[in-house]
Amino acid sequence: MNPARAELAAIAAALCDPQRSLASLVGEAVQLRRLVERHSRLSMERQDGLRDGESFLPSGWAISPVQAGLCAREPYRSAAFIQGLALAVRERLDVSGGRPVRVLYAGCGPFALLALPVMAVLDADLVQFAILDVHAETLAYARELITALDLDSHVGEYICADAASYRIPAGAMPHVIVSETMNTALGKEPQVAILRNLHAQAPAAALLPAAVTVHLGLDRRAPDEPCTDWGRVFTLDADALRAWKQGSNGQGDSLPAASIRLPEVLEQAPRLLTRIRVYGDIVLGDHECSLNLPLPLPGKPTLAGGSVLDFHYRLGGQPGLAFCLRKTPESIQESHKTDSHY
Repeated sequence: MNPARAELAAIAAALCDPQRSLASLVGEAVQLRRLVERHSRLSMERQDGLRDGESFLPSGWAISPVQAGLCAREPYRSAAFIQGLALAVRERLDVSGGRPVRVLYAGCGPFALLALPVMAVLDADLVQFAILDVHAETLAYARELITALDLDSHVGEYICADAASYRIPAGAMPHVIVSETMNTALGKEPQVAILRNLHAQAPAAALLPAAVTVHLGLDRRAPDEPCTDWGRVFTLDADALRAWKQGSNGQGDSLPAASIRLPEVLEQAPRLLTRIRVYGDIVLGDHECSLNLPLPLPGKPTLAGGSVLDFHYRLGGQPGLAFCLRKTPESIQESHKTDSHY
């Protein structure tokens, strides 16, 4: 066996083991990152040109090859998505009737990092990948790495396309869709647009992440304390995707989100809290990776206690959550006092 593939197989056996805790897999995730960086033509030591090759699409920001590669340097995050993908594929294998499970990997990055361990532990007659990225250069790096690891037989197709508008061929509907094309609070990057497009075409496919929820609350005051949660603002999951498709909501330039009333006394500035259920019981919570860091509200506004914030999710080239301050009778009265000199 190719020595690099043999090394990958040993790492993958651990990362794809559903009995292992995420914390116990950090070492293997670091080993995987070192392996792919060592065998990739993409240099990750560049201090300049970090943003070379990025694109600004109608659906959001598509990060550069180097930026995408840097995601592999978050081992806890990598472990969660790899273990989740392996679990999703194995569950589909149980009901596939002997047919290979088809996985569409949208936004593969230069390493196709989430796919490699699954390819290493499951034969090509059990799982087949369609590897997609919007950047031809990024896709070429991924293809070369997969070839170097002798895993070509696991890939049915390499696709250079915008996943937010890609049309899945009728005979190639995936059983699993994985797309880790997100930023904190689902801002900037096209995660929402991509899953809206792909799930509408393959509604029976398992999604990774299975759910992303954004909440409003306060950051923790100490590392051993939880964040304060005032309520869920927005949810991205299969139920929400179906609702947006079937109803009148989500047909324009925004998607509906919740309204939250702030406490009467604000101890600190509110934060958006991002929680991710990757698959099954595999979750990424507050502060567990960069995607889960509490985020200030857009514009970092100064808010009064008791205010009501009406949220919506803005679609388009700059996606993300936005809000307006609801006019209450008290605020209208105060506004009239303030503006009385006009």
